[in-house]
Amino acid sequence: MSSNHALHRTVLFALVLGALVATTGVHSAQASAPCDPPNVISQEVCDMDSFYGSPPRQLPVGWNAFVHSGDPNFYQDQHTFFGGSNLTIASTNPFKAGIYTQVGVTPGAGYRASISWGAPNVPDLFGRQLGIDPTGGTDPTAATVIWGPMHWGEGRILNYPPPDVNIDVRARALGETITVFFLTDHPSTAADDLILIDVIALYPDESAPAVELPPTATPEPAAEAEVAAASEAVVEVAAAQPETQALPVVDPPAATATPTETPTATPTATATATPTAKPSPTPTDTPTPLPTATWTPFPSATPMPVFSVEKAQTEAVTIARSVDERGFVVLSGFGFLGALVFGGSWVWLRLRRH
Repeated sequence: MSSNHALHRTVLFALVLGALVATTGVHSAQASAPCDPPNVISQEVCDMDSFYGSPPRQLPVGWNAFVHSGDPNFYQDQHTFFGGSNLTIASTNPFKAGIYTQVGVTPGAGYRASISWGAPNVPDLFGRQLGIDPTGGTDPTAATVIWGPMHWGEGRILNYPPPDVNIDVRARALGETITVFFLTDHPSTAADDLILIDVIALYPDESAPAVELPPTATPEPAAEAEVAAASEAVVEVAAAQPETQALPVVDPPAATATPTETPTATPTATATATPTAKPSPTPTDTPTPLPTATWTPFPSATPMPVFSVEKAQTEAVTIARSVDERGFVVLSGFGFLGALVFGGSWVWLRLRRH
């Protein structure tokens, strides 16, 4: 019995070991080749091993950056779980940003976006989220984008089967192109924080739900009626226009009433603008009598009568008194003579002027 029991234990151990190896082989195969078919994103774009540009906007080939807030640095790095290169987004300040790529798909088919590697250095400070725009738009804020769950905290490989960490998102294509978004939200910082991103794939998935466009995308009946009425009015106006145009076309010569161009002589009307009768104001030259007016004050301003004979005699007497007695007679004589000469000359000038 003891040997049989030992045999049973050996067989059981071998079965368990085989199951573990098989399971590990499946998971490792999925983990090591997530960019292989049925993934529809090209290998080069999915594995993020080739980059273009330079920091702060160095991005994997096929991907574009978007930034909602902050100013993070996008650059190529070599710390991925899968080997080769990966994208790193880093900043010493809070930010909210991500990347997107457009993928050719089959209209109406269902798809699932999946990210393999989204590892932050401070997991609790980074939210990670995938989105799909089934219309192929490139605006991450558009109402047509369908977002999957936002994950915070521990978790580097983000495509494990539930209940492990998985942020996959599903949608059905509405055209020949859909857009895959990856968003990371970093609202607070501990220091020089960063997140490593690698291997984002898109798989066919018929379990994807039907897509409903936002209400704003469907026109209201009233608006449709208004548009129809407006288009009918336009048609009526367009139908009426040929008739009115036919009238001038009937008689091109009459229509080309070139005499109507002669009214271009209306520039002569502009000559009426020559009421540059402003010269008439130039009679301001008549104020030239002003100089004559300034001439009359000149004689009146010379009050010669102030120098009368009496005043001269008085001044002579004053001067004579200040002289000593020996010169009194001489000075008074000269004073009297001067007065006579001055007075006579003044009278002569007055008579001559009149």
